[in-house]
Amino acid sequence: MANVRERKAIAAKMSLMKAIGKILKEKSYSKLSINLVSEESGVDKAFIYRHYESFEGLLKSYIEKQDHWLMNLEEVTKIPIVNHRKFMKDLLTNQFLGVYESEEFQQFLVWELGDKAGFTAKVSVEREILAKPIFEQCRSVFQDYRIDLNVIYAWWSAGIYFLILHKEVSTFCEYDFTKKQDVDEFLKTLAWMVDLLFDKLEADQKLEQMAVKAHKKGLSVEDVADITGLSNSKVRALVHSF
Repeated sequence: MANVRERKAIAAKMSLMKAIGKILKEKSYSKLSINLVSEESGVDKAFIYRHYESFEGLLKSYIEKQDHWLMNLEEVTKIPIVNHRKFMKDLLTNQFLGVYESEEFQQFLVWELGDKAGFTAKVSVEREILAKPIFEQCRSVFQDYRIDLNVIYAWWSAGIYFLILHKEVSTFCEYDFTKKQDVDEFLKTLAWMVDLLFDKLEADQKLEQMAVKAHKKGLSVEDVADITGLSNSKVRALVHSF
């Protein structure tokens, strides 16, 4: 059980985190300073230096507690991806909801985009390092199309960030992302797009299997190509690979 000193330290750290969040929500990242955080939290600056070494150390601790990626990546990367379709649906949905429901993290994203000093870049690099095992598992899924699944994910992920950050400005393509029904429609469509992507992959794989079986039953390469719509060179490559 924590003693009195430990409990006070925990309470002070919680006050600091709440103060940073309040400043971000009410004043923006540009107003963050050790003096303002200390004043807002009621925690002496000496405590900050003693427990976090610097104001930057305090901010890094705050960001790590708010960053959707950093909060989940370590756990996610421990599990091999068996079903890429389900994995991508879950990852994108959880990312959307995680960012959408955290006003503080939204402010951090704005901070990250405008951070000329490069402090938040350290956290961005850490995200990329933690995500690398996931990227490596996804890279080859669509290699037959010469398409990197990571690029597709980057495209959707960036769209999620922008639409959430833009929601207080105006509607976007007539959708109001402050309304539950429009958010639900977005998530439904996102899942449909993932299905569309993987449906094509699975359909093409089945077609290729049919081509190989047809050739094994005696059909010529030319006949198989004519029936399946695959090119002669593709059929030859398939039958030679089995």
